[in-house]
Amino acid sequence: MDLGLADKVAIVTGGSRGIGRATAAALLHEGARVMIASRRPESVTAALRELAAIGDVRGRVCDVAVESHVTELVAETVSLFGGLDVMVANAGIADPYKSVLDTGVDEWDRMLAVHLRGTFLCGREAGRAMRASGTPGRIVTLSSTSGIECEPQAASYNAAKAGIIGLTRSLAIDLAPFGIRVNSVAPGWIESDMTAGDLPPRGVAIEGLGALTRAGRPEEVAAAIAFLASSACDFMTGATLVVDGGQMIVAPKMRW
Repeated sequence: MDLGLADKVAIVTGGSRGIGRATAAALLHEGARVMIASRRPESVTAALRELAAIGDVRGRVCDVAVESHVTELVAETVSLFGGLDVMVANAGIADPYKSVLDTGVDEWDRMLAVHLRGTFLCGREAGRAMRASGTPGRIVTLSSTSGIECEPQAASYNAAKAGIIGLTRSLAIDLAPFGIRVNSVAPGWIESDMTAGDLPPRGVAIEGLGALTRAGRPEEVAAAIAFLASSACDFMTGATLVVDGGQMIVAPKMRW
């Protein structure tokens, strides 16, 4: 299927690794021009070396929790490429896995700042740029199955990801008059450097991990994001697309 992304301009935050890098690659393969953003300069440089072989890609250091970083990211993208068609608000951090009783305010605030404030800033600034140019753009946010069903010992992460689902719906309502579609992807367990310590090697079946009994690959989530970034989803907005290999549809087995 031709997704109609040729010559479209996209930003992918958290685009230097994992789902973000796979998404940047997927969009480049579709002919889009892509700006990736990450907090670490060395990560941006390494990702650009790999992605430049696919298509027209640039990179910028950006902490999505900082308002000026996001406004400058969008402004530079528009200046370099002449517009903005797609924003993928993917940047995130891992939860420290501890009880809410042991979670400090600084840990709580950082988790919500990166995930929820960062998604708000990316959505707001992309929406402003798209409205100004009359572009019927696409904004894709990254939630998680943890935003739908709660993972133990992860209160701040659960809350942030649930908040992104609500924020996505609000953005969808406010931006609909400008032809801008806003949808979310909720991945389950996905192989990445953030989950490497929690998952067995690829190919090993994981009992209890859903219908497909395995974790997903970043490229499989990227395919869903590319779809939501395209004109193929013209009648979708405010939706959350679960990509979890059937993890949430299988009830835990009771052991008596």
